[in-house]
Amino acid sequence: MTEQEVLEIEPTEVLINSKWIAGVSPNQLVCEVAGLTLAARLKAVSQIPPLAAEKSDEDIEHVHQLRISVRRAAQAIRVFAELIGKAEADALREQLRRIRFAADEARNWDVLCERFANGHDVPAQIIEQAKARRREAQVPIKAIYHEAESKGCKEKFGKLIQEVTSHCRGEGRRRFGRQAPKFLASVVKKFFRVAEADLTTDEALHVLRIRTKKLRYTMEVLAVAFDSAFRKKLYPQVTLLQDLLGRVNDHATAKTLFGNWRSTIENPEQKAFLDGLLLAEERATEDLRAAFLADWTPKVVSRLKRRFRIYFDKCRA
Repeated sequence: MTEQEVLEIEPTEVLINSKWIAGVSPNQLVCEVAGLTLAARLKAVSQIPPLAAEKSDEDIEHVHQLRISVRRAAQAIRVFAELIGKAEADALREQLRRIRFAADEARNWDVLCERFANGHDVPAQIIEQAKARRREAQVPIKAIYHEAESKGCKEKFGKLIQEVTSHCRGEGRRRFGRQAPKFLASVVKKFFRVAEADLTTDEALHVLRIRTKKLRYTMEVLAVAFDSAFRKKLYPQVTLLQDLLGRVNDHATAKTLFGNWRSTIENPEQKAFLDGLLLAEERATEDLRAAFLADWTPKVVSRLKRRFRIYFDKCRA
């Protein structure tokens, strides 16, 4: 299979729009699963950027899906890093990080503009300013897309997948079902290290949210190696946690945007309006954080920890 063919696998073989990886089983070799997983994740990263760069005004989901696809790909690379090689894996994750970073500001303004469009009594000048800032945020997305095209990133992805698939030695020759608990363990350990720490600040909750995303995207890669409860019961719990933390983060992000925005304008009426928005976001952030911490008790954390431990104990049995 050529490098080009690797990234042109038919949807029946690899579902690039799915969180789950098609065509894999616990009995396959790690190198085979790694090849299929990276093909799915990197194909999404190859296909979505042109939509985010050229058609984001038609559908704001293009930018959102770009960020998700990059995060999923980066986590798949972390899972199979030993087959890729540290230097190459680090370089690839850095490239993906730059793509995601280029889309961050645009996504923040998309969310804010959508809120303004669905809100009431928002001054026309404020709406126009928000739209102008969103247009400015599109520039880095176009730049990173054209840079990736000029550097032949798609061809590099294909070459990497070929190398990983052929890496049938060492860990790559082991059965995926036997290795999956090991892949999961390191991510779970890092997650609970943060989950059991002091979470009383926006920054701490942001770190937990990132760890939750990494855990979720790792579970998507490994789910086939575990029983149905892993996907149907445990995975939804992690997804719900990410959603709850996402709501807190949305208000914390809006608070930062409004604060920075306010510092750049001189119109008293517009400043007063932004002051009101800023205060509302501060209160919403505090309320959501307090509600989350009231539910995220040591007992809840301990119970979730035990549910993950079941899969490690099964592996050792």
